[in-house]
Amino acid sequence: MENTVTVTIDGITVKVKPTATILEAAKAAGVRIPVLCADDKLHPYGSCRICIVEVEKSPRKFTPSCTTPVNDNMSVKTMTPDLAEARKRILELLLNNHPLDCPICDKAGSCQLQDLVHEYGLGPSKFSEKKRTVAPSYHSSVVDREVSRCVLCGKCVRVCREQNAVGELAFTRRGDKSKVSTDFDQPLDCEFCGECIEICPVGALTSKQFKFKGRTWNLERSTSVCNYCGCGCRTSFETRLGRIVRVKSAEKNYLCSKGRFGWDAVHHHDRLTTPLVRVSGELVPATWDEALAMVVTNLNVIKNKKGAGSIGGLGSVRTTNEESYLFQKFMRSVVGTNNVDLLARLKVPKGLNTEFFSGELSKISEHDAVLVLDGEVGEFNPLMGIEIVRAVNRKYKKLVLVNSGFNKFNRLASTVLEYLTPEAALADLVPALKAGGGSDRVREAAAILKDASSVAVIIPARTTAGEFYQIKELLSYLKGVTTYPIVRRSNFQGALDMGVIPGYYPGYEKAGTDATNRLAGVWNAILSETPGLNALEMLAGIKTGKVSALYIMGDDPVGSDKGLKDILNKLEFLVVQDIFLTETAKLADVVLPACSWAEKSGTVTSLERRLQQLSRAEEPLGESKPDWDIIQTLAKKMGGSMHYGTPADILKEIRSTVPLYADLTVGGIWPRERSPLAGADDDLSLWSDTVMKNEVITSDRLLFSSGTMIGRSGEISTLCRTKAEV
Repeated sequence: MENTVTVTIDGITVKVKPTATILEAAKAAGVRIPVLCADDKLHPYGSCRICIVEVEKSPRKFTPSCTTPVNDNMSVKTMTPDLAEARKRILELLLNNHPLDCPICDKAGSCQLQDLVHEYGLGPSKFSEKKRTVAPSYHSSVVDREVSRCVLCGKCVRVCREQNAVGELAFTRRGDKSKVSTDFDQPLDCEFCGECIEICPVGALTSKQFKFKGRTWNLERSTSVCNYCGCGCRTSFETRLGRIVRVKSAEKNYLCSKGRFGWDAVHHHDRLTTPLVRVSGELVPATWDEALAMVVTNLNVIKNKKGAGSIGGLGSVRTTNEESYLFQKFMRSVVGTNNVDLLARLKVPKGLNTEFFSGELSKISEHDAVLVLDGEVGEFNPLMGIEIVRAVNRKYKKLVLVNSGFNKFNRLASTVLEYLTPEAALADLVPALKAGGGSDRVREAAAILKDASSVAVIIPARTTAGEFYQIKELLSYLKGVTTYPIVRRSNFQGALDMGVIPGYYPGYEKAGTDATNRLAGVWNAILSETPGLNALEMLAGIKTGKVSALYIMGDDPVGSDKGLKDILNKLEFLVVQDIFLTETAKLADVVLPACSWAEKSGTVTSLERRLQQLSRAEEPLGESKPDWDIIQTLAKKMGGSMHYGTPADILKEIRSTVPLYADLTVGGIWPRERSPLAGADDDLSLWSDTVMKNEVITSDRLLFSSGTMIGRSGEISTLCRTKAEV
């Protein structure tokens, strides 16, 4: 049984760990102690002294609660007349140089210093010294630095170093000239996650994007999920007059630059607001009835002439679970084909969902060692990168890194294996684990991994067949392994769960006679037993004339691979459903305007298999509609049976159809062992030496490059040089 000590806080007795601080004990007792420099994300610091308390029998009059560990039978008082007076004096010292510019400060209403001044009722200051002023810095991208407002709590410095492992900010100068700054007062050159803005207790660091957009008390909030990668970070949309003005972390955890600032893409002038149809070679505006009638007519003609197998559907990882479910249901039960897939399967590790199930990201730090096989993990899945940093900086775990270059993880690693590819590193590491030998660094890495009672293994974003089997062999020599595959697309897991894959129905039920008959009864439809084509086979079928029509929902193949333009031009009929007139949409015969993720509700599933809720923050733009509504309307016009009032109705059907989701609550994770594919040697990834082999790079950092959405974010575009490498 874990040891505890008894502590009394303002007469309330609690039992806490011996390593707890007084501040932590007070939180356990439900007693509030005011703080400025303390934060759960950071190590105790003790700079502001606002959190002082009185400890019975202590030789010191006042004790900082954030840095003082508890003792058994300790008795603490947090609010006495002497403490109140001492805190007033501390606040007066802080205000001595702090400008009283609350009316123009974006932090007004959520400023901790402002709240404390009101709480303690400060009157005229006892200090008459002239305020020190420091020129503000507006030269950095996305972040403004109002240096005069800084209270030197050090939160921004510490979160940048301890959590992000970047260390862009530091204390400079000494004495009354001390300030927080960059090297030589240069503009910020970092990951631009904005964590420094969110953690700052005053208005010293503010967002250019939110500047003068509103007051905190004017804002309405709705929780949602970031859709830029597979981590599924919870976000809070803050709106004013029905329009998003700021995005923050909903759980005070972490948001990367894309999650915090990239939302402005939904306001881009390229947004589609009306359906488009091709007339005389040109895309022209049309009504919904005209556009859908054109889709129905052409799909029916091609189906009757060449069969349902000549029609294919490419789904999306940017749509909700409900929309992915309806998309594959529409293709199978209305169009009558199993040709439904995700091109995003080309961008995930081989063996995903069979061998490389993901563990919970927050539990990475519970392992003794972390093996990172892809040094770009922080670029592709920023939250996963942050959890690795936390494991090292907060829990002092050992990191073994495979990296061909140099980044922040090199500074954290116990040992670095410098190889051009994971395959080359594994070729040396696996034999060293098995029988010893190898270079000094390989032997050191092997020793760390063999001594660890549990290991978190970060699987590369893409793996070759050779790497896949090497990793499987490597895992057999380690104890307590949990794998964490890098998943670059937002709702990739959910799309697979919903059956947007030709060989499986929703819930990874293999397409076959029994499954087909069961779903035919549930969906009240006749389903094809002919195996479907995957995305690569569909593209090959277009070349040969086997596939004549394609319905693409929320994907931009040509934007990712310019070589696909000539292939898609061979189609008799192309429908694209998206929020922008993408490179693929420009080739379409019909373009249907969909809502962005900020304009609809539904659920998504993160790479952890965690079910998460989206909430609508804005009304749909123009005539755009949610993807599920478009599909349902089209299905009805084609004679299908779909009658849903809201996404909740679709989720109800999903729960009755997909066993993995039957009792899965929002926020819950479906267990890996419940998947029909658990332990099976099936592979849900695709591989091609020609199609989408390389990324279209829109930035000099992968962190700021994410295609359709990020390419239209004004804020993110300021962070990087634009280049067009394929």
